[in-house]
Amino acid sequence: WYQRRVREAVVSTQSTGVYDADCLHEAIIDGNDSTICEILTTRTCLEMEEIRAIYEKEYESTIASDLDDYLESTASQKDFYLKILDSPRNTTTNVDGEVTASALDTFIKAEQCLWDMTKCPDVLDILAGHNFTQIRAILREFQRRKDGNMEMLESSLKKHCSDDVLSMCIVMWVKAIRNVTQLFSELLYLSVTSLAADSARVIRIVVGRSEIDLTQIKSHYMMQYNKQLQLAVQQKCGNDLSYSNIIALIIKN
Repeated sequence: WYQRRVREAVVSTQSTGVYDADCLHEAIIDGNDSTICEILTTRTCLEMEEIRAIYEKEYESTIASDLDDYLESTASQKDFYLKILDSPRNTTTNVDGEVTASALDTFIKAEQCLWDMTKCPDVLDILAGHNFTQIRAILREFQRRKDGNMEMLESSLKKHCSDDVLSMCIVMWVKAIRNVTQLFSELLYLSVTSLAADSARVIRIVVGRSEIDLTQIKSHYMMQYNKQLQLAVQQKCGNDLSYSNIIALIIKN
């Protein structure tokens, strides 16, 4: 399976959008929320436009309709997926102080409600409905919400939100907004240090980002974990030499 996936991926590096659309379709059919979250939260607006166009042409369906048809997620999870599909992401950089203040009040109330999105649905609209610069401003104010309390939104969600999948998706979205290179580095680290290596994710990130920002991801990985990414992959996935050698070669070059 991995050898086939690597071959397909390498061929698809001519258009990363082709590979992303294929991985996303497979994840939706399989109900793989982790992969769905990764692709939907980490791509730029232009990348998502390409993925959506390729997906519709290749599968004669839309991402939105397939998410609705195949996933057995909660209403809040589906709602968030659909909202981030249409998010402005990094297309503008305007920051409105009134929006920041209003959003902060909403987030504080949501935290008091243990991030129950049925009671505080506006949280999802705020996170997906504004540009990244605006959301970063909101996140900074949330972190300063109480004297001496520097807890970030991500840790508050993990601690209090009972919907694990929704929490995972929001946290990944927020981390991507803060620093997507750091997020990719973290996901690769988790993939190669877990008990069973997540080879599919390693392939997806390494191949998918090979012509975009893999050089920056490699540098950040080295800085954050004091180890070369190429070496980490070879040590963890070395049992399948054909797979690990191809991936290591892509990382190296």
